Amino acid sequence: MQIVFLGTGNAFAPQRDWSCMLVNGTILLDAGPTLLANLKRLPADPAVIRHVFISHFHGDHCFGLPFLLLDHHFLSRTDAPLAIIGPPGIETWTREAMALAFPDVAGKGWPRPITFVEAQEGETQSALGLRFMPLRMAHADGYLEAFGYRLLLPDGVLAYSGDTRMTETLYTLIDGAHAVIMEATEYDESPYHLGHTEVRALLASLPPDCTVFLTHLDSPGPGPWDDLPVIIPDDMQIFTLGAAPSRPLRGAP
Repeated sequence: MQIVFLGTGNAFAPQRDWSCMLVNGTILLDAGPTLLANLKRLPADPAVIRHVFISHFHGDHCFGLPFLLLDHHFLSRTDAPLAIIGPPGIETWTREAMALAFPDVAGKGWPRPITFVEAQEGETQSALGLRFMPLRMAHADGYLEAFGYRLLLPDGVLAYSGDTRMTETLYTLIDGAHAVIMEATEYDESPYHLGHTEVRALLASLPPDCTVFLTHLDSPGPGPWDDLPVIIPDDMQIFTLGAAPSRPLRGAP
């Protein structure tokens, strides 16, 4: 399993780019505004992207999507299908975002075959051959829906929290995962994000061979998280994890 951290910061981070991870070369977890520029810095061809998972409709997690589609119109042309997975309304949101960002291009239709998939809480879903399970997170309640995702990959289960405060659903999200990407925006408890004590409690439920990355951070370096058995990635860092060991699951697949 390979994970490239294209952006590891929160909305306010002065020295980190916005949320986006590239998994196994073809899967994007969130699409922050710096997505396209950092894909090309790798370099990686945007045409190879097959799946884009959007956790929620905050700009630091999804405003890069119109730029990716713009690139498909003019530069990275391909007839290969693309699946965009997100909260209910993902297709409408994408159309409106394209119309706002690039109205002259939006009227030309999609640049490649696109399948939109709305996240269904707790259901194992499939898009273009990739199986995944969305789980509802707790973030900006009353304003938007937020989801974490369990990706059921051939080389193991990858759990991604997106943005969330502490919720029991997080334990289901990370249960039996071989790698976890978890937000860690705040040190103290927050009504929007995870804090140090909460991250520590979640880590205690994981086996020692699970690799945990903390993201959605402020400044480069480990900072207040250096006492935890986690990896603090910087932008553009690449991690290759070994084959996942077989492991019984208590809950979700």
